[in-house]
Amino acid sequence: MPLPDLLPTDPDELEALYAGLIEQGDYSQEDYDRLMDARLRAWGIDPEHVTPEQLIGAMHESMNRMLLNLRLAVGSAPDAESRARLAEAIGMAEQLQADIDKALSEARDKGEADAS
Repeated sequence: MPLPDLLPTDPDELEALYAGLIEQGDYSQEDYDRLMDARLRAWGIDPEHVTPEQLIGAMHESMNRMLLNLRLAVGSAPDAESRARLAEAIGMAEQLQADIDKALSEARDKGEADAS
C-alpha cells in the first residue's frame, strides 16, 4: 500500500494509514518515517525537536489508543475464545503501560535527584 504524496493531518486518518502499513508489512523505511513524522505532528509534536515530556506524552497516547482498540475488539469478537485472548492481550498491555509509567517515573526522579 503506497502512501499518498500528501499525508492527511487528521490523527484518525493517520492511524488508519499506519495500521494499513503495518498490516501490509512490506514498506520502505522512508514511508515509515514519513508516516511517523506526520503522526507526531498530528499530536502537536515537532519531530525535529522532541522534548522528553512530548515523547512520554506520545507514548501514553499510543498506549491509550492501543488499549482502546483492544477493548473495542472484545465487543466484536466472534466467540468466547477470541474474547479471552483479547482480554489476555489487554491485561498484558495494561501491565506494560504500568511498567513503562513506573520506569519513567523512576528515571524522572533520578534525573531530578542528580540535578540537585
